[in-house]
Amino acid sequence: MRTLAIVLLALATAGTAAAQRRARIGPTVSSISIEDGSGGSQSFTSFGGSLAFLSGDDGEIGVGVSRYGDLSSSTCTRKMTFVGLESNYYPIGAKGVAPFASSAVGLARVLDQDPALALLGCNTGAQTSNELGLGFGLGVRVSLGNQASALVEGRFFQVPNSAIKALEGRANVSFAFGSPNKKTQLLNGTLGPAIGVLTPLSGPLAGRGPTVGVRFRRDQKKGGSLGLQIDYAPLRVRTGCSAGCDPYAILFAPGYEPSLHPAWGRLYAELGLLLAGFPAIGADRGVAQGAHGGLGADIFSGRTLMMNVNARVLWMQRNDPNNRNAFVVQVGASLSPRLEHQASH
Repeated sequence: MRTLAIVLLALATAGTAAAQRRARIGPTVSSISIEDGSGGSQSFTSFGGSLAFLSGDDGEIGVGVSRYGDLSSSTCTRKMTFVGLESNYYPIGAKGVAPFASSAVGLARVLDQDPALALLGCNTGAQTSNELGLGFGLGVRVSLGNQASALVEGRFFQVPNSAIKALEGRANVSFAFGSPNKKTQLLNGTLGPAIGVLTPLSGPLAGRGPTVGVRFRRDQKKGGSLGLQIDYAPLRVRTGCSAGCDPYAILFAPGYEPSLHPAWGRLYAELGLLLAGFPAIGADRGVAQGAHGGLGADIFSGRTLMMNVNARVLWMQRNDPNNRNAFVVQVGASLSPRLEHQASH
């Protein structure tokens, strides 16, 4: 969580600068934290590189390669090579100091001699397997003149069917090349801190503290707004749990918002997908998927700020097969600069 906290602090300094080059290539270094069988965690370093292309001032897509040479806290071998398709979404544009939401999916080649069974000895007959790997998180991109850029990112990363379910901090320095990217049909976006409360609706999950995170919004020139909220959510498993009953999750919730615009602000409905990363050991460890939907309002506060209030239902398909579906109501608020087209009214 330390990496995510640093990223959130950096988001507060976001600004604008000159147009960005269309492509970049450069090396990546990361530190990944994996929980061991005793409930502690160990950090490991990886190296790799990425090649990415801006699709406009709002998005970037590319390919990343990372080599994790040692991911074991015991004498047993665990190593991985990950080749993934990476996507970054820039809610306020990719210029200057630019925050982004990241996602990645790809092929993980894993060799794991199962250190969880170290008391019985390492599984020296283990073979390298091909697995699906995925990650999502937050980052900041900083322009270094016209020919270079640097990226810092914190993300949740998982390889299902393995013990690799972790938080990861990544840093990249890239050489930028190509013609400057063209501006998209999206207006300038906005972001701000968000806080919320979780109340159980159906199923075993409940909140055991407030959610805290960051809320992104960006208007389209035609139609509604594109939204994304990323939260840290402390949870409690209310039923059918004997150990690890107080997990926490990183909620990644993109959505589409059809909107109405009265003089005092904006009314909207929201519907989207939901990913929830559970790094800690327990029945929910890994990524739960689902959906979210609800209603909200942006209320103007002066010429430049707006306050948001919202209520939405979160549905998660848990990894526990005996109590799979969980429904939770999240009521929240946030503060951010006004959306571009609203500020012009």
